[in-house]
Amino acid sequence: MPHTMQMQSISGIITQTHGTMGEVPPPLVGASVTVVDDLVFVFAGRLVSSRKMTNHIYVLDLKTLTWTRHIPSPDSDKPPKPRYFHSASVYKKKIIIFGGMGYSRISADGLCVLDDVAVFDVETMCWKSCTIRPSLFAPRPRYAHLSAVSEDRLIIVGGQDMNNGYLGEINVLHLETWDWIQVKSLDKHIGAYRSIAITTPPGIHLSLPMKNKTPREETLIYLYTNYNFADVKRELQLIYSPGSTSSTIEECSSLMDGSVMPPGLRFPTGYVLGNHLIVAGTYLSPQVQSYTVWSLNLSTLVWARVETGPVFNSGSWNKAVLHEETNRLIVFGHRGSNLLDDYNHRQVNFNHLVTVDMEAFGIYRLPKTTCSTLAQEMGLRLLNEPAVSDVHIITREKQVIPVNSAVVSQRWPYFASLLKESQQMETANTPQKRFIAFPYPYPVIVALLQFLYTDNLLTAQQYQPHILSQLLLFSDMYDLPRLREVATHALHQMLNMSTAPLIFETAALAHQMSLQIRALKLMIAARKMIQQQQQMPMEHEPMTPRQRTRSTPNELPSSNIPMTPSPSASLSTSNYSSAFPSPALSSSSTQPQSFLQQYPALEQHTRTSVYDPAQTPSSYQSNSSTGNNSPTSATHRSRTPSFTGRSTYGNHTLSRSMMSMGGFSFSTMRSTPSHSPPATPRSMASTNVVDQNAVRSSAVEADVSAVASVRNSPLPVTDKKKKDGRKKERKALFESFGSKLFN
Repeated sequence: MPHTMQMQSISGIITQTHGTMGEVPPPLVGASVTVVDDLVFVFAGRLVSSRKMTNHIYVLDLKTLTWTRHIPSPDSDKPPKPRYFHSASVYKKKIIIFGGMGYSRISADGLCVLDDVAVFDVETMCWKSCTIRPSLFAPRPRYAHLSAVSEDRLIIVGGQDMNNGYLGEINVLHLETWDWIQVKSLDKHIGAYRSIAITTPPGIHLSLPMKNKTPREETLIYLYTNYNFADVKRELQLIYSPGSTSSTIEECSSLMDGSVMPPGLRFPTGYVLGNHLIVAGTYLSPQVQSYTVWSLNLSTLVWARVETGPVFNSGSWNKAVLHEETNRLIVFGHRGSNLLDDYNHRQVNFNHLVTVDMEAFGIYRLPKTTCSTLAQEMGLRLLNEPAVSDVHIITREKQVIPVNSAVVSQRWPYFASLLKESQQMETANTPQKRFIAFPYPYPVIVALLQFLYTDNLLTAQQYQPHILSQLLLFSDMYDLPRLREVATHALHQMLNMSTAPLIFETAALAHQMSLQIRALKLMIAARKMIQQQQQMPMEHEPMTPRQRTRSTPNELPSSNIPMTPSPSASLSTSNYSSAFPSPALSSSSTQPQSFLQQYPALEQHTRTSVYDPAQTPSSYQSNSSTGNNSPTSATHRSRTPSFTGRSTYGNHTLSRSMMSMGGFSFSTMRSTPSHSPPATPRSMASTNVVDQNAVRSSAVEADVSAVASVRNSPLPVTDKKKKDGRKKERKALFESFGSKLFN
């Protein structure tokens, strides 16, 4: 029987549903859910079945998706009272519990609001008692409030008292001295039903509100509120330096924008990931009952919906948490329950979870800065000092680059293994200087060495699409996590219509599925846009002979890649908290005509804030980024098999005294016996580099086949009114992909 390939949509790759096992928590009301490393902690809450409050702890291992009910050891301190609608915040592998509603022996209804603090130590899995002295800054008892940790301070915001009245104050607890140190009034109705309070990671700053002020380097809290769900109102405040006496609150509600805005979300949860604020919650209307996810770009304050597909259209999904290590949003619920019924009971289910790949929307954790700008400059200067070198690298063009083996070995373990094996075979008369043949172009080797000397990507040589593609492939072949992280981030920032095909191919070969999916979505969007614009003039306008002519890119003349005079040239400032520098492809006449140059109508809408070919001329000319001339495919096609002890150097012949080592030739100035090379960290011999159960489905393959038609299809000339009429639709389409394609 012929094989039938199952169709699979892109949304089925971005979002995946899993069932949980073990001691699954029962449906709970007002329980707290926090993530520490690879563990999810569910504490307290009220049982839906018996309406009884608990103080139980359930732990989910995200690696096995198995729940266990944790019972503290006998030497643990006394656990806190049963409660619900309390707050839980993470500080140094500890979960800080504050407030909530609990039982009372003296009230008529047997309930009371709490103002106590409890600490659960994740490393020891025990409760720790803390003594807090009375203070005039201590908060009033409350429930359904918000909490956030800023540096070493716990910030308590809003909440409600026993009479359901909102408490307009902000209280600060010092987590090292365990003293309440500050109280500040807040003239807002803030509560868990309608608001979120999120602390930003270091280095994330909002640019628009500060445009007329001197930038400040304080930590801040984003306070987002939505209310009046029939005609939703949205508010955004920034709390600067929330833990100090000089704390200020800035109103930013009027600065929020977007072609589509989030609806009223009930019991929202929020997190900051990279340069985006993620907000998720329950959306209820007469027509729609669903769980939705939205993102706010913190640099532009533009909202965009995270298109998760149909996964949340059925079942009951109730609570979202962020697993920052994998850039995934985890939403708990039950795929067999009814969302409206569960919401009326305020219950949260934990039987199933949905993971949403946020990186596929351009939302991900930014690489951390590992060294100062001064250290990076010193590294580049060291690379340009032949006097301190003891190894010479020979490029494919037989260019020689002197390097220091100690620096390169420190950040490239495979190079260190080659060097160690070579030293073991040396004799006393062996010269000190060694040579290693690297069968790649000079610009690629320079970019790699600049990274090894600075632990960063910061030069114009590095910030070119084809160079970044090679660096990402190297990171995968040699298992260099830091290079993989910064190269993936740079390609995310450089992604637009013209670079999408190259980035898609590179991500597939380097096993970066999130980047691959994002590039694929952009290519599909480009194809649909062109198809829609082709159909409009066919109905209303006659085709001219020029419109019938198919446009093809110019061929790239064969020419050698020019050499830079210094490997450490073109240092530019770089900061991961903002956009990367934007060096680009050369605008020389020898350059192949890009996709956007063929279609000027699209070009003005596809420039990102990071990559603009018109801004900075490149030090090197670019190879063709698509087709058989792609540098990523050429890397693998020209080296078959990869890293097997056989070297491929094109048309260049090297000395016989050089020892072949996994694609390299390593030699001293004298002949030495041959030997087998050490294995590379990751073999690239297999060509099956894409997930068979995901990206290589028939639906995705059908969309990939659209790339050729995207490049070759002519863009019909439409009148200005029709183009203006579709501008908003295109803007909404591309903003949903998480890419800033509009200036």
